[in-house]
Amino acid sequence: MKEKTAEKIFSGVGQAALAIEVTSHCNSVCLHCFARSDISRHASLPVDLVKEIILEGYAAGYRHLHITGGEPLLWEGFFEALDYGFGVGYETIFVNTNGTLITDKVSKRLAEYRNFSISVSLDGPEHLHDRIRGKGAHRRTLRGLARALDDGNHCTIFTTVTKTLLPELPYFTNDLYKAFPTIDCLILIQLIQMTPGDFALSKELLEPEDFISLVRMAALLNIGGFRTIVKKNPVANVVSELLEMPWVPRVPPLYREGSMIVLANGDISVVHSSRKSFGSYKTGMLQSVLASDGYRRTVARDQDTCPACRYTQLCEENGMIRPSQGYGDLYQDTPFCRCVLETLEMTPGVLNVTPEQHEASRY
Repeated sequence: MKEKTAEKIFSGVGQAALAIEVTSHCNSVCLHCFARSDISRHASLPVDLVKEIILEGYAAGYRHLHITGGEPLLWEGFFEALDYGFGVGYETIFVNTNGTLITDKVSKRLAEYRNFSISVSLDGPEHLHDRIRGKGAHRRTLRGLARALDDGNHCTIFTTVTKTLLPELPYFTNDLYKAFPTIDCLILIQLIQMTPGDFALSKELLEPEDFISLVRMAALLNIGGFRTIVKKNPVANVVSELLEMPWVPRVPPLYREGSMIVLANGDISVVHSSRKSFGSYKTGMLQSVLASDGYRRTVARDQDTCPACRYTQLCEENGMIRPSQGYGDLYQDTPFCRCVLETLEMTPGVLNVTPEQHEASRY
């Protein structure tokens, strides 16, 4: 039997980013943090182990590196890992931070790297951000963001969208771009529920009609010149098409070929918000996981739920090959994506045809 070549096995790796959660420690206790949910104890990866993972990832074909946490700036090996990653040959490195630890010294050091970018978490105006992250967090985040931008760093804003934020989103976005016109873009992330049962922000989870409003709002913000992306839930692609509002940048599948993260406890998963583990990292495991049947099934088209859904063809045409992940707690028996499309179909003046009629109208 002819062996699979590395090129065929790892064909999606070149476009994906290898993510490493270097620590789960953080100086903020966010009410919605999926990185800290269901964790009995906090952990950090040794610097030498992170360097080994970085090198192994490069050998597997990764050219983009993603460093996350917890709060990565609390991790002792932060700059050593950046130096090593660029030294090995990674084309880009992307770091998530809450921004509160970006001092003048840190900002200037980060600005020395080429093809380096930062995401800063900002969950709305001060009263909403501080409600989620603690009093004074908004002020400290803005101070760190201002420093980073003043020194020429590329910064993206990550905003978790809650039910309360939704009506304030246009004003928040306008104020954000007015204060910081050089940010790369605003990325909106739908609040998700990581653990069963109620949690501190359960009442802030978006209903299907809220998600539709989010997509519509993102489209209009882009028309207004505020670059805005809806992240992690590609049903946004379907909604934007059916609304005939194609101005929202296309959302890739959450579980896609090449997606991989090594968590701070050593577990290997597909994405940060997933608790599905392919085992604890050992030397050589990245390539073996990528080539495994379990991984291939995880990133392939869904074979359990989607085939029986009447929206499957419409979704696949818009880059959605699996049900929405992490949003099903509102609707135990129905995937969130199907609830969204059913709601859209029943909305007067939006989609008054069935998916089958919509498909036929193309020809």
